[in-house]
Amino acid sequence: MIQRVCKCKSVLHKSQVFFLALTVLIIQMFNVSQAIAQDTTLAILTTSVPATTVNTREFFGSKITNIGYGGPVIKFSRFNNQFAFMTGGRGAITINNRYTIGGGGYGIANSIKIPGSGEDTTRLFKMGYGGIELGCILLPGGKVNIGTSLLIACGAAFWQNNPKGDKEKLFDDDLNILPVLEPSLYSEVTLNRFMWLHAGISYRYVHHAHLDYMTDQNIWSFSGYIGLLFKI
Repeated sequence: MIQRVCKCKSVLHKSQVFFLALTVLIIQMFNVSQAIAQDTTLAILTTSVPATTVNTREFFGSKITNIGYGGPVIKFSRFNNQFAFMTGGRGAITINNRYTIGGGGYGIANSIKIPGSGEDTTRLFKMGYGGIELGCILLPGGKVNIGTSLLIACGAAFWQNNPKGDKEKLFDDDLNILPVLEPSLYSEVTLNRFMWLHAGISYRYVHHAHLDYMTDQNIWSFSGYIGLLFKI
């Protein structure tokens, strides 16, 4: 009987020692895992590269702060003292949060009547132009930007007949190439992370267009425009 009691006490003592050792081992494992997790987090924080440096690119030694943006633009202008609706688009990159370089192009979408129209036919003026656009953001802001730009473009002009007879020509025989300069003042409003509302005014200037049916002054005009620009 005494031997059985001793054996029971021995087994109970061993069980208590086992559970105590297991508890201590679990506590030590938890402490070690916590220390490893802290060291790993610290290593990640100390070795990670800032997001601003990952996406940084350079253009002739200057930082490109906006990789690219662009989108459709519509213009409201005048040719030959008539209302003109123009469609096109522009795009650019931003350097040092201040300067922009890109391009743009536009064309007349509606009908502009010119001399030569009569009862039998209607002669319409057609023109498009596009080129390099250089700009400067005068007042940069988080939500609103105000800037200016200059479009240095090459244009093409011709007339088109709306004939009522088979003997009439459909297009002008000569395609007239002319230089176009168009400075503008604009404002951009941030709509969301990837989209801006772009609006402004510009003035179109041409020199020595050499058109028989329209003078240079009838091509010069102010324009109002609006568009949506999307970040690439």
